Amino acid sequence: MGLLKTVFMGTPEIAVPFLKKLNELTDVKLVITQPDKPKGRKRVLTPPPVKVEAEKLNVEVIQPEKIKKNEELLSKLKKINPDLILVVAYGKIIPENILNLPKYGCLNIHFSALPKYRGAAPVNWAIVNGEVITDVCLMKMDKGLDTGPIIGCLSEKIDPNDNAEDLFQRLTEKGLKLLETTLFDYVEGKITPIPQIEEHASYAPIIKKSDGKLDPNLPAIDIHNRVRGFYPWPSVFGKINGKTMKILKTFPSEMTSEKEPGTIVIKNGIPFMVCGDKHLLKLMVVQPESKKPMDGKSAVNGGYLKDGDKFE
Repeated sequence: MGLLKTVFMGTPEIAVPFLKKLNELTDVKLVITQPDKPKGRKRVLTPPPVKVEAEKLNVEVIQPEKIKKNEELLSKLKKINPDLILVVAYGKIIPENILNLPKYGCLNIHFSALPKYRGAAPVNWAIVNGEVITDVCLMKMDKGLDTGPIIGCLSEKIDPNDNAEDLFQRLTEKGLKLLETTLFDYVEGKITPIPQIEEHASYAPIIKKSDGKLDPNLPAIDIHNRVRGFYPWPSVFGKINGKTMKILKTFPSEMTSEKEPGTIVIKNGIPFMVCGDKHLLKLMVVQPESKKPMDGKSAVNGGYLKDGDKFE
């Protein structure tokens, strides 16, 4: 078998290592990514990370506004006649006429133990829900949302203090290994994709900013998991003394307090927050409004957190 002809579809930073790996393993004929978008306060039109990488690799890159009912795109793909298309965090539903075009189909890297956590934010919700293990999977796409048969998976433990950024990094490394070890076996017919078990399916919807709003009435472990799962965005945030404060890193303690949930308790210069189950949650890193992130002690010394203060 000669070098596989492939197309890559992806957009954010997390997709970049997979483009590089696919380019090492195959002949990438085309990269499809989202249009440039305004970024930052000055709304500067910024190319997606995948476009930047494709240009470095000297691979043709296109940025269609839409991919459904796009005859120009379809005829371009037919002309290339790829053996397969790899999709990693592209950001739009792939229409059936594209899914069915390549000889070996469209393959997708998904960061969960499918069929659990189908959808846009599997890593975040796995942490929020207190999972202790997850997977990265390579699947053959069908018209459903992350419902296609599985080509292969690799598992990764979730450490009690992992945040979403930490876990993403390790799952990316595992995903690259998975792609390298299964792609050719699949193409050569040595791996038969296994259908997902629908009864085990769960969903990981796109994260909204409002998901990060602090609810001090939750148990300490649940707040801790939300702090980890919603880092770096939207982070967990609440109002204290009329100003917004982000809670960026926490640690659940065995200590308890009869004070109201949301109340700050200072012990040896370290801030804790009373939670709904009366347990104290250590506030290790916070970010007061308009300030840089700081450790809990610095927030106490700077007067941003005082004993008896309360998150509203």
